[in-house]
Amino acid sequence: MRESASRSNFSRRRFLQGAGIAGLGAAGYGAYAATACPASQAKGKIVVVGGGAAGLSIAARLRCALAQPDITVIDPAREHFYQPGFTMMACGEFTPEETYREEASLIPEGVRYLADRVVSIDAERNRLSTAANGVLDYDYLVLTPGLDMHFEAIEGISRERLGEGNVHCIYDFKSAHACWLAIQKLSSDGGRAYFTDTWTKLKCGGAPKKVNMMAEDYCRRQGTRDRVDFQFYTAGKELFEVPLFRKRLDEIYAERNLAVTPHHRIKAVDTVARRVTFEKRTPEAASAGGDTAVRVETVTREFDFLHIVPPMTPPQFVLESSLIHDPATGKAAQWVPTDPATLVHARFKNVFVAGDVAGIPTSKTAAAVRMQAPVVTANLIATMEGRKPDAVYDGYTACPFVTEYGKVLMAEFDYRKEPKPTIPFVDPGHEHRPGWILKRYMMKPLYFDLMLRGRV
Repeated sequence: MRESASRSNFSRRRFLQGAGIAGLGAAGYGAYAATACPASQAKGKIVVVGGGAAGLSIAARLRCALAQPDITVIDPAREHFYQPGFTMMACGEFTPEETYREEASLIPEGVRYLADRVVSIDAERNRLSTAANGVLDYDYLVLTPGLDMHFEAIEGISRERLGEGNVHCIYDFKSAHACWLAIQKLSSDGGRAYFTDTWTKLKCGGAPKKVNMMAEDYCRRQGTRDRVDFQFYTAGKELFEVPLFRKRLDEIYAERNLAVTPHHRIKAVDTVARRVTFEKRTPEAASAGGDTAVRVETVTREFDFLHIVPPMTPPQFVLESSLIHDPATGKAAQWVPTDPATLVHARFKNVFVAGDVAGIPTSKTAAAVRMQAPVVTANLIATMEGRKPDAVYDGYTACPFVTEYGKVLMAEFDYRKEPKPTIPFVDPGHEHRPGWILKRYMMKPLYFDLMLRGRV
């Protein structure tokens, strides 16, 4: 049963007022909208590895910008999921059917689509191998394969076993839907509800906190808040890295009695006994060599509801390629080494990197991809035309923290961790209704019908 409208207490007038303000924010969200211009006559075989938000956005822009495009998109997925909607599904605002479309329906006209899996990339020879279509050559590579989630790195659980013992994860489509049913039951039955994050970089690092705050708000609105003990365990030292937004999140967690425990990495889950084991990794004084020692202890807690986040890495075929090696260090990097401004690979100048796999110091979100896509497009075409790639990405990203039904703390910032608000007339350091209007009603159609089409 869905109760989103009644929980939000929206009137038609208030919706329209909020939508008008949020619409201005959407205009800022699309600040780099594509403009009509003469198509480039440059030629070259372009292969886009990955048909997610980054891959499709860039392919659509390239299709419009080139007079004679030769573009191939490779992705094995049959459905394209609007992953920012998984949090909204987990709190009852979206149905599962609202969060995906067929991948083939989103491929730009005139772009070749291979529903196939890349198994290796030979960047030195400008070619890659696929599972079903063999070897493909390219002149230019757009690397946007997303990332892999490693549930198996948490002892006692796997992606297939999500749901057992009331263990859930909103990064998984089926589990996000099951999470909503579990939150309703948690409100009814009460118990110990534990939420965790992970120790690697991850897509939308705010997501675990969003579902935590929404679950608490749901219980509060149902009059059952006193039945639930909410705990958030983070592998880091704080809730968020940007000071302005961290300050407000700390206040919200304190105001709503949401306990936060830092420096705890999830290690194992016993779904039968409903026990979760953490590694408590406490930083100690730095040694004479400057390295910080870490004291590791094991902590076990019993739970009634548990939300987990798996560690995340680039896909295996990327990790096994020379694309992962950083020329600055001579070693393999954790993520693909990429010029943070131009989004050109650190070593291979005909390879352009965007989205989750990129080793750049910003959050892995669709909002970041939105601003990366036009930069990759411009710089790829410049390279094809023999010019220097000079379009610049400033690190803009956004994390709409859904703090309660009807309000969002719109965290927008750049590489410098400086706020970059786009919604006018509201305090960026506090949650507000226009952000909810944008998140709940506008971002999904913007994503499917404009962003993926290269129109904003």
